[in-house]
Amino acid sequence: MKAPRMTLQQLKQTKVATINQDIITALQQPGKKKQKIPVGDCKQVQWMWEQLAIWSRLTGIEVIKEYRFHPVRKFRFDFAVPDLKIGIEYEGLMSEKSGHTTLTGYTKDTEKYNLAAAEGWRAIRFTVKNYIQVIEQLEKLISDERNKNM
Repeated sequence: MKAPRMTLQQLKQTKVATINQDIITALQQPGKKKQKIPVGDCKQVQWMWEQLAIWSRLTGIEVIKEYRFHPVRKFRFDFAVPDLKIGIEYEGLMSEKSGHTTLTGYTKDTEKYNLAAAEGWRAIRFTVKNYIQVIEQLEKLISDERNKNM
């Protein structure tokens, strides 16, 4: 299912509107015909966030970007569904600034995932080859969990 693009007004009304404030502000600025959305994340992460924000609005299930899941450690999930304890990660293996390609970075990732699992979190992970499956995999995980609890 391909979700429709959101209008600026719809974006303002989402549960995640405060997170999107930078984007909303940039889109409201007068000026050039085409406004640039503030960038920092790679295009795959930006695409995932757009899809997750639309999915969140359609389902009413909150998705948070850069969610710190542990009260002491500074580990964060790229995206999270806190109410269901689901973390969503994009593994930027091909990125220039990726820490995932070094032994130290990979080890930190394993610490993060192990700590998250010990805290009751489930993580779904994506790369450049499968990130477009984020909604499909998230819905499957939620469905499987609901069926298990029946």
